[in-house]
Amino acid sequence: MSANALPRCTPEEAGISSSQVLQCLNALNHDLTTMNGFMAARHGKVFSECWWAPYRPEMPHSNHSFGKSYTSTAIGIAVGEGLVSLDEKMVDIFAEEIRTRNLTIPDGVEKITVKHVLTMTNGMAYHPDMTGDFVSHYLTTPLAYEPGTRFAYNSTGSCMLGAIILKRSGQNLKEYLTPRLFWKIGIDPETFVWRQFRGTGIDAEPGTFAPTEANLRLAMLYLQGGKWNGQQVVPEDYVRDSLKVHITTEYAPEQKDGRCGYGYQLWACSIPGVFRFDGGQGQYGIIWPEKDLVISLHEGAIGPLGPQKTLDTLYENLLNYVVDDALPQNAEALAELRKAEAAMKLKNDAPSPCAPDPGFFGTYQVAEGIFDPWLSASPPGNGDLFQMFRTPELDIPIRSFRLGLEDGRLVISCDTGARLYASLDGTLTAAKAESPFDELPDYAASARFHEDGSLDVYFHWLNGWFETNLYFTRTEDGLRITTKKLRLHADDNYLVYHCRAVS
Repeated sequence: MSANALPRCTPEEAGISSSQVLQCLNALNHDLTTMNGFMAARHGKVFSECWWAPYRPEMPHSNHSFGKSYTSTAIGIAVGEGLVSLDEKMVDIFAEEIRTRNLTIPDGVEKITVKHVLTMTNGMAYHPDMTGDFVSHYLTTPLAYEPGTRFAYNSTGSCMLGAIILKRSGQNLKEYLTPRLFWKIGIDPETFVWRQFRGTGIDAEPGTFAPTEANLRLAMLYLQGGKWNGQQVVPEDYVRDSLKVHITTEYAPEQKDGRCGYGYQLWACSIPGVFRFDGGQGQYGIIWPEKDLVISLHEGAIGPLGPQKTLDTLYENLLNYVVDDALPQNAEALAELRKAEAAMKLKNDAPSPCAPDPGFFGTYQVAEGIFDPWLSASPPGNGDLFQMFRTPELDIPIRSFRLGLEDGRLVISCDTGARLYASLDGTLTAAKAESPFDELPDYAASARFHEDGSLDVYFHWLNGWFETNLYFTRTEDGLRITTKKLRLHADDNYLVYHCRAVS
């Protein structure tokens, strides 16, 4: 271990049996999720960790709204530095923008404070547009409730918190947090990706990608009252107030654990005294101060029931079994657990049922539609949310591509310079691609040729749970291609594109 490494211990030292931890890991592989990464620590020591290969410990993984807790942490640090007060009015902080953009502020918006934003009690009648000039969109959204009186999820408000940091410090969130948080608690900024809103230069609230251990360290910081190695990183009273229910959420549309109350950009859990950082599709950082326990988890759970099933699995198979004192060591059970942790992997894709069809090989020009294999996140009924996180200079439309074989794999060579490889035997081997997401290159892919003359290619984008499926059918003059991008929602599971390519 490096000097910065977290200490390790056995589960028994942490007050839970190795066999129980193994039971929990096996139960996490339930029917409504694909597990990606898991870490658990007690008393500051990691007692279990595993990644489902080809996922790896150092890979940054999409946090989705888990990123709100990093943004909230920045606000807490800024409060400690005197840059902002939680009682400040949003209209005062952004008075210059209101004046220079000639914004008309709806009645009541002048009452919204930073604390209201942190607790999702903005009071707005609908969710402001998060794209483009989100500052103006937020400030001009009418209210339905008195600020501070009713919970309503508002990601644009969370983006406003990042805008506050930029305005008051002159630094974006990642730049601001690197010396103040990342370096102090052992997060490597090189492996922490914070995408910016396209065209604004502002670090985006939903745009964080972090290794599982980075999220574990943030949870540990909160567990320790904002202190790390004796140094107060985040004000203690801010952390204490973060881990407190400020507003009830019993009317929220989420599942059971979405109705237990809300703190500062984090949620209360159904076990009293347990809180969590929470991102879409089950990106969790669980904090149990009473038991000195934290869990960090990355997965791809299908909504609306999958994320709740993962939480229930953790409660029923791990949290409910933690005892106060250490247990007797069990070398045999520990060895079995460590062997299982090391062997965790995704299920391989199905192998190609047919030999490669040379009729597909050749160069094609995209004649209609778009050919876009890249990762995406698209809530039901919406387009690709992550379009706004692509690097503009790398976001070059694919106008032509070539299909061929290389070293026994299908290869798609794009005119953008990207070369994408897919196994024919279904094995998932991590590789890197040149894509519009320059810091997020990791993928594994497989291809299948079928008796009906079709070709399927399945991409697993490993910087999250993302999947892109390409379906090729030969036509008289080329190919018809259907692209399906996973949404992970039971009622509307795919974003679908069509295109035609000619040879």
